[in-house]
Amino acid sequence: MKHLLTLTFISSVLSVSSAFAQYATDFEAPTFTSGTIDGQDSWTSTNPDGARVLTKSGIADELTILGATPGVTVYGGSQALLVSGAGGSSATVRVISGLEAESQVMLNVWVRPLTTATNPIGNVFVTMENSAGTRAAAFRFGPLQSIDYGTTVTGIWQATGKTWDPNTWYRMTMRVNYATRTYDFAVDGVQINSEPIPFYAGSSDSFSQIRVFRGSNQAGVIVDDLSVSVAGPRREIFWSE
Repeated sequence: MKHLLTLTFISSVLSVSSAFAQYATDFEAPTFTSGTIDGQDSWTSTNPDGARVLTKSGIADELTILGATPGVTVYGGSQALLVSGAGGSSATVRVISGLEAESQVMLNVWVRPLTTATNPIGNVFVTMENSAGTRAAAFRFGPLQSIDYGTTVTGIWQATGKTWDPNTWYRMTMRVNYATRTYDFAVDGVQINSEPIPFYAGSSDSFSQIRVFRGSNQAGVIVDDLSVSVAGPRREIFWSE
């Protein structure tokens, strides 16, 4: 009976967790096929050739062409989203409906930043936005390999004191509070901020979409295991998966 109760409890916890996940993707088949993400599962991209869902080997081939170290090309499963390329900047966006009235929303995503010999300076970021594209929260793999967050503080981008490595996967978490217009930011389950971070733009009033932005001529990032959900009460330390 004790084992039965334990299993029932675990099942209930899993059910509750799933219920709160408004959108989750691991970029796997059959939802995604190998190729541009533009038009797949409601994703759009201003540079379709520069935002593609590829297999492990496909990403390794692309990184070799770019002059980057292939390394671990997928965090989990057999496919991931590669945002890369040369030329002008690009934006890859996923509208997520159903959370507009929620006061607290959380984004969890695994990301591997990239560099090449010709593109050693990082300027790739992920944002949480309203329907007008106004940013509430954002993190960046920035210049000098600094992990940064965006806020209304002078200069917008603020260094966390942590640096990023182009051969490493990072779990990035942003917990946004639209009631207070602040958010919390964690890297690999460890909260970076000691006080709530003021919004990137105070006029961002609700959650509607996420954006993966690659700066001009940047090597880019690999994205995997992304989820957006209703957030619970604020905690100083973020949980581990």
